[in-house]
Amino acid sequence: MRYLTPLIFFTLALAAQAQFQVGLTLPRTNYLALEAIPASVTITNRSGADVVLGGPGRAVWLSFEMTDTTGRPLAPIEVSGVELVQIPAGGTIQKKVTVTDAYSPTDIGNYGLTARVAHVPSGQFYASTRVRFNITDNKPMWEQSFGVPEGYKGAGQARRYAVILFTDLDTTSLYVRLVDDKTNMRMQTYRLGPISMAHDPQITLDRENKLHALFLAQPHIYAHCIVAPDGSLKKRSYYLEKNGDRPQMALNSKGDTEIRGGEYFDPNKPAEPTKGTGGRKVSEKPPGLE
Repeated sequence: MRYLTPLIFFTLALAAQAQFQVGLTLPRTNYLALEAIPASVTITNRSGADVVLGGPGRAVWLSFEMTDTTGRPLAPIEVSGVELVQIPAGGTIQKKVTVTDAYSPTDIGNYGLTARVAHVPSGQFYASTRVRFNITDNKPMWEQSFGVPEGYKGAGQARRYAVILFTDLDTTSLYVRLVDDKTNMRMQTYRLGPISMAHDPQITLDRENKLHALFLAQPHIYAHCIVAPDGSLKKRSYYLEKNGDRPQMALNSKGDTEIRGGEYFDPNKPAEPTKGTGGRKVSEKPPGLE
């Protein structure tokens, strides 16, 4: 009988661990410092009954634990504003979360990330396996200081655009970073899109201190990105090189940018049917374009 009680507790512990199966995936393993890191969390209900995640007062039920290279826990990451969800017995839900909205590591190195799901009524937590990722950084290929114009937050302050090339495994991407020019604090970093260095990118500022970048995204397809002085991406458009007529960026006499040459291209628009074909469907747009 004395061996039965530990066996009962062991069985209950296994049952508790089996209530939820939590999975965590990241789109890739290498990121630039301050780049947003999106995570995909899947939760499968193994309890044998319908369950509700969340509780009175919209209790936080999804969080993350980040560790550094030594395994030391960093700041806890709670995902606020996640709605109450019901998962039927045996059902699976998926949540996509930008984990760096709450905490973004800036030091170069290797990190670990674990998703934790709380079942509020029982007080139990269920964790995913740890996913590894790396934070790295590169020197800018192009930089330009500017003053923030009126109408933007921080008007009159000195900022700096930095454009960075980043190669991850077999792909190269173009990034933009916004920096406080006085303190050198990195304020924002994000990806503009894939780039081929068969032709150097063209980068300039217009009269409103918006950043313009024209670069070869795929063979014969050029991306034109416009970044506002507050760091937000205002526009991304595409142009086709036609019969050797390559898109070129230029400033006119008023200081506005113009794209000369090439042909405007909408990757989401079905291609015009040609003889013997039905045209390209929207779902068949060139892969990799943002």
